Amino acid sequence: MAGKPLLVSDDYHSSFEPETYLSAYYSDPSPNPVVGDMMIFGLTQFQEAFASGHIKGRLLDFGTGPTIHTIISASLHCESILLAEFLPQNRNILKQWQSGELKHSFAKYLDYVLKLEGKGDSVADREAHMRGKVSGIIPCDIRKENIFAPCFISSVDVITSSLCLESVALSIADYECQAARLASVLRPGGHLVLFGCVGGSFYTVGSNRFSSFGMTSSELQAAWTKAGMEIITWKEGRRPNPEQKEVSDIDGFFTLVARKE
Repeated sequence: MAGKPLLVSDDYHSSFEPETYLSAYYSDPSPNPVVGDMMIFGLTQFQEAFASGHIKGRLLDFGTGPTIHTIISASLHCESILLAEFLPQNRNILKQWQSGELKHSFAKYLDYVLKLEGKGDSVADREAHMRGKVSGIIPCDIRKENIFAPCFISSVDVITSSLCLESVALSIADYECQAARLASVLRPGGHLVLFGCVGGSFYTVGSNRFSSFGMTSSELQAAWTKAGMEIITWKEGRRPNPEQKEVSDIDGFFTLVARKE
């Protein structure tokens, strides 16, 4: 696998298998030897961000993929949720989830967040609540000037995104341009809650290796500051065994909470 070329944005249409991705990464958030507590870290930080009570309103989840982990906590605080996703096969998975027809279960992810919140909600009740908050599932392409063509959306109060821009950008200039485009969708004073990777060059789904453009912590923070975002919190975790590079060679992961100036 090491000798295979890295797949990039347009390769996703023919090579990304959402069912394989879900099985590998979104069945159980428990720590594993390769990425450690990466998903627990992300779920915890998303929960803490929304528990503050300051982040609310109309939510856009950008680059949702075939998973709904970013909106578990957000659904309690946001009046409506719009899911924007590049791949048609991933949008199909999201539609199956919203209709209750998806075979894959996010129950362990939901259970983990519900225990963090300590509200006593059941997994079934929260998932039903989330489905009711989703107002639409639309296409997007952060590489284009009009990100949501042929759709149009007005400015939103909150944007969440997880493991997205590093999968698209091929340079720091790319990332900065895409960060600015995404920030432009936020109203002044709106909030961004972001989960992503630090360093690295790839991640795997099945037998395929996809590009993950690695940036340093300072480069990432500089890109969002340049996009007009005031960084409120930055938290970072590291891989437990960085020498294990069969699945991904990322150095670590981060969450960022920022406010549009």
